[in-house]
Amino acid sequence: MVTAAGEEVCLMVSSPNRALSQSFENLLDENNFGLVNQKFRNDPYVTTLGGFSKVTNYIFDAFRGTEEQHQRPPEEVADLLGEVIPGLEINQQEEPGFEVITRMDLGVRPPVSRSDPVSSEEWSRHQDAEGRMINVPLLKQIIFKGGLCHAKRKEAWKFLLGFFPWESTVEERKVLHRAKTDEYFRMKLQWKSVSEQQERRNSKLRDCRSLIEKDVNRTDRTNRFYEGLDNPGLVLLHDILMTYCMYDFDLGYVQGMSDLLSPVLYVMENEVDAFWCFVSFMDQMESGYLYFCFRWLLIRFKREFSFQDVLRLWEVMWTGLPCQNFHLLLCCAILDSEKQKIMEENYGFNEILKHINELSMKLELEEILQKAEGIGLQIKSCKDLPASISSILGWDPPAPPPGPPPGSQDPPERSRLLQPTLQRQQRSERLLTGLHII
Repeated sequence: MVTAAGEEVCLMVSSPNRALSQSFENLLDENNFGLVNQKFRNDPYVTTLGGFSKVTNYIFDAFRGTEEQHQRPPEEVADLLGEVIPGLEINQQEEPGFEVITRMDLGVRPPVSRSDPVSSEEWSRHQDAEGRMINVPLLKQIIFKGGLCHAKRKEAWKFLLGFFPWESTVEERKVLHRAKTDEYFRMKLQWKSVSEQQERRNSKLRDCRSLIEKDVNRTDRTNRFYEGLDNPGLVLLHDILMTYCMYDFDLGYVQGMSDLLSPVLYVMENEVDAFWCFVSFMDQMESGYLYFCFRWLLIRFKREFSFQDVLRLWEVMWTGLPCQNFHLLLCCAILDSEKQKIMEENYGFNEILKHINELSMKLELEEILQKAEGIGLQIKSCKDLPASISSILGWDPPAPPPGPPPGSQDPPERSRLLQPTLQRQQRSERLLTGLHII
């Protein structure tokens, strides 16, 4: 082949693309440790986005070629993808820099309102004579709508984070607290009693201590609770994180834990209470593969809002309303607020990252909470909402439809013929839903 410039070019074409085909075969094969087996059932959100990102990255590189002039036309890409994934619907409208994979009508976003924080008097009205919390669903609802007054956070966070059971009495909580105090100091003694010689032979403990010391010295140092040299708050922060390494040997210390512990310790003002609340908080964490909002998910928006706003935000999220993964709706709300700017400026990946990072301390918390709740109501009211979206957000799955009456099933031969097609369609739906909901 001779180009317009007179260069001789030899092009080798292979059809079908075996590597691309194999990539999708591996992705959709239930016998492999892929998207739709146990990983999907255990964590549909992370597995879906992580698995799909690997395939879409491969497709993008394969279709783009080495230079921009070799890029395939959009309609050809759409046809190829349609052949690979049956049922895939690609919107080919011109949206510079963006490609809508799938779209559903969510209807009108309902208006929502926020309320005042729960006062000490209102909290007390939800306790019986023995200290049990009563009408807990209503209490969680009003906390979700307005948060807590600061005076009640030290008590309420222990319930919200699962340190104290909601149905426990005052006396039961005292017994539990004594037991947890003993357990904490036993674990603390384990690392406190390690000699220098022992630590030199324990690389994991040595590395954890080094990372903790570095992170603690730069965590919330402008907050009065942690400012200055030889601050007792910093000592507690360090000791709790070291003790957590004893509590969870496999995980140890991961950068960002100090950011998550800092507000908890600030509210609790108690080493033992802060530790066990932090343990419960860590049990809830997942970050996923949404790289553009990785920092949001990793440290729960702590760099995006002021310290006091973070306290309000976290207690709202800990209610588990309106869904278990409300933090994903918060991501949607922030992106919804910024999508016009991102699309008008035709931002690429690096520009989006830069823009997202520059939102720090520029977001209005109540506005984002309102929008996130509205998006949640909007999604939930969608009559054709796929089950995978409910699973990703943490809503209870809908009740299965009633089975066919006896004797009305398809003949066994027809069932066997239809099963591969139905499974393939279901896998495609699980792959594609939830990627663009705004």
